[in-house]
Formats: sequence, C-alpha cells, structure tokens
Amino acid sequence: MAQSTDPRPAVGQGVTGEHASRAAVVLAGVAGELAATDPTVPVDPTDFPILVGVHAARTGVTGGQTVSRLALRTVGAIPVGVSREVFAVQVARGAQALGYDWTADDNRRVIPTIPAPRPEQRAGVSR
Repeated sequence: MAQSTDPRPAVGQGVTGEHASRAAVVLAGVAGELAATDPTVPVDPTDFPILVGVHAARTGVTGGQTVSRLALRTVGAIPVGVSREVFAVQVARGAQALGYDWTADDNRRVIPTIPAPRPEQRAGVSR
C-alpha cells in the first residue's frame, strides 16, 4: 500500500491525460534522437533516463518528474546490448501506446521555405 510519504506515486496515481500526452511527445523526441545520433552504438542504460529527463524538461510542462517516470515505465527495460536504432523502435512504440500521432509529423515541412522576392523586385522596379 502506498504511503503519503512515498517519493514515487503508485502506477496511475496522479497521472493525468496531459501527463500521458507530454510523455508521448517526450518519447517521440527520444526515439528520433536515438535513431539519428550514433544509431549503431549500444544503448547506455544510464543515458536513456537522462535523455528522457532532458526531453521532458524541454516541454516546459509542470510535473516533469511524473512525465519522465511515466515515459520510462511505458518503455520498460532496456535489452542488454541493443543498438540505439533498434531501441528507438521500442521507444516509438511506447510513444504510440501513450497516444502519440505520428501522422501529424507527415505534414511538417522537410525543406525550408526560401523567401520569395518582394513584389517590387518581381516587377523589375529598383529602389
């Protein structure tokens, strides 16, 4: 039985839909970073919680500890010797389980927009 002085909340206790949504975003970001940075290197079990904490802090949400704990609990154990790229799939599945919508990323711009010439430049008018 959980006591009021326990440092960690019991599973599900104090976790809101906003926490789950933020944890999903955090895990999606971590999955992307794992896959993009040194993908063939084995996952360091110490680095993964740090990555989750950093991404949770970047969201700027209150309750970052709850978000981090929920994200870590959702992903589960890190398989021994697994590469960052392979583990990124497990992390992405955790994000999806928490409700992350991957299709929303499909509509983001991949190529930056180049500013168009000003109307007076197009008309051949010079200053």
